Amino acid sequence: MNRELLDAVAADTDRRLRRLLDTRVNPGAAARDAAAIPLQAELLHEAAQHGLFHCALPADACSGRGFDPVRWGLVLEHIGYRCTDLSFPLLVYLTAGTIRRLHHDRRTDLLEPMSDGGRHPLVGFAYTEQRDPFDFRGSLTRHGDTITVSTEKSVVAGARILDAFLTYVPDAQGRLTAVLLHGTDPGVSIAPLAVSGFRAAGFGTVRATDTVVPCDRIVDTDGLAHAQRLLNAEAAFFVAAPAGRMRAIAEACALHAATTERHGTPLADYPNVQSLLGRMHALVESCRATLYRALETYDEEDPLWSPLSWIAKYTVGQHALTLAAMAQRLTGTHGFLDTSPCARHLRDFSGLLAGGNPQEKVEIDLGVHLTQTIRPILQEPGE
Repeated sequence: MNRELLDAVAADTDRRLRRLLDTRVNPGAAARDAAAIPLQAELLHEAAQHGLFHCALPADACSGRGFDPVRWGLVLEHIGYRCTDLSFPLLVYLTAGTIRRLHHDRRTDLLEPMSDGGRHPLVGFAYTEQRDPFDFRGSLTRHGDTITVSTEKSVVAGARILDAFLTYVPDAQGRLTAVLLHGTDPGVSIAPLAVSGFRAAGFGTVRATDTVVPCDRIVDTDGLAHAQRLLNAEAAFFVAAPAGRMRAIAEACALHAATTERHGTPLADYPNVQSLLGRMHALVESCRATLYRALETYDEEDPLWSPLSWIAKYTVGQHALTLAAMAQRLTGTHGFLDTSPCARHLRDFSGLLAGGNPQEKVEIDLGVHLTQTIRPILQEPGE
């Protein structure tokens, strides 16, 4: 990755967001996590006003300047580096990705400003039912110019924070249909959900019971392919901020070792500590290299399934947990405290194992892809 680009993105992101992160988002992160208090939606609106989404969205949305996947990924990574509450970049990635998908679908009409203050809605993604996508529950029926939707999405990030949700419901023929539901639609309810990590991300269960909305809320009648395109496109962006937080953790551990003495000797001078820091450094840079490779080849990949994006998701998920555990070892008793950033980030990173796709499912998909890639090479000429 070009160092000049990295430095330029970091400087631009700091100019736009450093003050917001340092004064509004980072303070109270431990308290929010302990009490599972959702971040204020206003923080995302303020970030948008400061041009946060300018790299991710088209020019007519949130001060966008056109979507550049490399630059947007680097923005998310730097936010993760600066932000001590990973729930914030999680919501940023989720909202930007969903809104960008609606722009790609030419459904900007669904992003009209809301009545309260003329703000654009914060839109999330509600998919998980903990069931096979070919056997989703719920129903969608048409009645002239309206549709009636009944569904339940069990685990939704931002459920208690965002305004609307792009969700997927089977129609009368059993085909998944992508439809946009607002949290204020009649029959829509949101129940809080206790989660291990990302506790300030407002996780909840979204239910719609005989919810009647206009037919123009339908985004795509091939919901399965639509969801796959969205999930696939966002896999690398999902782990960009955690990769940035990994770098911040490693640097904090190095600083701790250099400024802490045992028997008159800095911890950083002990070979076993140097070895531990070296392994942390290697994990961080391995994740960054994998992430950058996925971002650089973004437009070259299959829109339905991109192996490099999922390899980035898999790699960061695996290494982040290892690094957080190393940080706990290095910081001793402090790292064991419930209020320690180490403990909080360890819980947050555990969400990477299941988020998007479980790691084991990614392993299977990657194995199938490799087999399919190598098989033509093994065939005899003429076969």
